[in-house]
Amino acid sequence: MLREFVFDGAPIPLNIAEGPQNGPLLFLFHGFTNRWQTFLPILPALTRTWQVIAFDHRGHGSSGRDPDGYDAAGFYRDAESVLAHFATAPAVLLGHSMGGSMALHLAQAYPQKVRAVITGDTSINLPIHIEVMNNRRNTKLFGLRRRLAGQLYAGLLQRGLAPEQALEMSQLDPAVMDYHAEGHVERFFADTPGLDFSRINCPVLLTQANPDKGGLLQNAELSQQVLNLPNVSFVRFDCGHDLEIESGPASPFFEAAVKFLQGL
Repeated sequence: MLREFVFDGAPIPLNIAEGPQNGPLLFLFHGFTNRWQTFLPILPALTRTWQVIAFDHRGHGSSGRDPDGYDAAGFYRDAESVLAHFATAPAVLLGHSMGGSMALHLAQAYPQKVRAVITGDTSINLPIHIEVMNNRRNTKLFGLRRRLAGQLYAGLLQRGLAPEQALEMSQLDPAVMDYHAEGHVERFFADTPGLDFSRINCPVLLTQANPDKGGLLQNAELSQQVLNLPNVSFVRFDCGHDLEIESGPASPFFEAAVKFLQGL
């Protein structure tokens, strides 16, 4: 469905997945600790009318590792390189979790390259996000995931992980989660500016999972100043942070994204 190849035009070699030229450009940015295959369930429908481009972030999947460690600024630089090289025309950017943050930052910095943005339960207020990520529960969760990351696939299966989760975790550099596992997420974002929605002029679909079910985007982040912007649409789902993407076209997030795409 998508051909994979190594892109050397970014600071770290990146594993790119590119679909056929069946329509306008649509970039897919996966979330923190995932890989591009997280979007596989919804690709059959998207690739019929869009030219889909996805990639593994540094330290994830089949992309290169950074021996100096990982921070948000490095991930964003990779996304900038991918957009600059492959966006021969203004593109739609769809991102889940951290991928949505990348999409919004690109729309803010490169308005001529971005046609529209769709976010999947993406935090939009950096101080609130850092506070949530540094809480005891999330620090313990990332500590556990860091211990599992990079282990052999067979061993992860024996630990009870589902096959897709085991493969994803086996291909993840444990160092990706250093700041999160040690409760220092503010250092992960040290060189990352906050979002300014007044500088994002393209259509934006913001989506929110239910915070009571593990959703990342907190209600306190959703100011009326942002929600009342004429270019911003907002949809809330009663599901967890994964947005049930594994359900493919039945995912409420996918249904909202397709409706938004059809309206462009």
